[in-house]
Amino acid sequence: MTETQKYKKIHKIALLVALACVLQIAESLIPHPIPGLRLGLANMLTLIAMVTLGFGYALEVAVLRTVLSAFIMGTFMSPTFILSFSGAVISTLIMGFFYWLSGFHRRFRLSIIGISIIGAFCHNLVQLYLAYLLLVKHAGIFVFFPWLSIGAVATGWVVGVVAGGVCRRLTEDPQPDRLAKIPAASGGSMVMHYVPGTSLLHRLPAEIKISAVFALALAVLFFSNFWFYLGLFFFLAALAAVSKTPFAFLLSKTRRYSSLLAVAFLLPVFFNSGANTLATIASFKITYEGLGTGALFASRILFLLIASCLLMRTTSPEELTRGLARVLLPLRYLGISRQRVATILSLAWTAIPHVWETTRGAILAADLKKAKNLRKLLPLLSNLITMLYLNSEPEDKLWQKAPVGRNKDSLNPAPTH
Repeated sequence: MTETQKYKKIHKIALLVALACVLQIAESLIPHPIPGLRLGLANMLTLIAMVTLGFGYALEVAVLRTVLSAFIMGTFMSPTFILSFSGAVISTLIMGFFYWLSGFHRRFRLSIIGISIIGAFCHNLVQLYLAYLLLVKHAGIFVFFPWLSIGAVATGWVVGVVAGGVCRRLTEDPQPDRLAKIPAASGGSMVMHYVPGTSLLHRLPAEIKISAVFALALAVLFFSNFWFYLGLFFFLAALAAVSKTPFAFLLSKTRRYSSLLAVAFLLPVFFNSGANTLATIASFKITYEGLGTGALFASRILFLLIASCLLMRTTSPEELTRGLARVLLPLRYLGISRQRVATILSLAWTAIPHVWETTRGAILAADLKKAKNLRKLLPLLSNLITMLYLNSEPEDKLWQKAPVGRNKDSLNPAPTH
């Protein structure tokens, strides 16, 4: 593979990451009654990359779209990021195994729909167990397991059908000029959380802030001392004051995760045993111990959210990308190029505003109201994703705005299987 081919491959991965980010961000705006259960639109791009490019590239798309989406939504290193990142990585590994097994022998062959259902189930299961082990630590959380399992089958089937339709269209090698011109959408720009400033927190190197948030995440997961949490509260309040972060901003960010906070608090309150009874509601006995445990679990999530908000508020996307590349420096011993990671993140970040507007224009042009049932909706979604894939790539001048490393290390291809 020539250097030009490697460079084009990096551009292709960056485009897939940008499109997956847009789908993930758009889906986050849709209310979901069951915590942790989403359609998983971004997983389509992972499946498409696995079929059209290979497993190594699919894993790269899954990891980087989770990181970049967290940058944009302001949730990097938050509890939701930890759950989403872990679920994306493990489910992609498992889907990659079954995809390899399907090609290894006809007896083990699975369709892309079957692989998608397995991936959705594993994604939900990983998130549920991590929420139990790291955040809530209460067996009552497994009351969501049946609903998440049923939802995984339904969402995995939808994602598999749509991804399969896209792969078929891409293998036909349609030309972009044969597709309908996607009109630009007006208004509705993406919200960026970074606010420039000169405070000490703003001037602190990004890699130090990322490492500090990671250390804080480990600390709140392993410590349950009241005085530790009280001191942490005043420390975060001082950082917010120093960085001039308004309380209303922190409140608006944490309000989005009110359902997660409610679950973390209410499960121990209603299902925790204790000797000191405060009240009895129906057949549930509320104890002081349960209230204390619920407050601890909710505080743990709240502090992680606040730390994530402060990181995103005081660090520009470019600084985050460079800082993350420095944090990932030890991965070079595993054969992973940090320069390649930084290059793809920079290119994808540059492309996202264009892809966002293209996506909104494509949705308006598709007229989804015509799809009155799944039989009509799913092919329409496949065509929509294909159009986005073929029409979302920005002009070369737009790509050139990103700081791209052209050295040998930055162009090493991801492993394929």
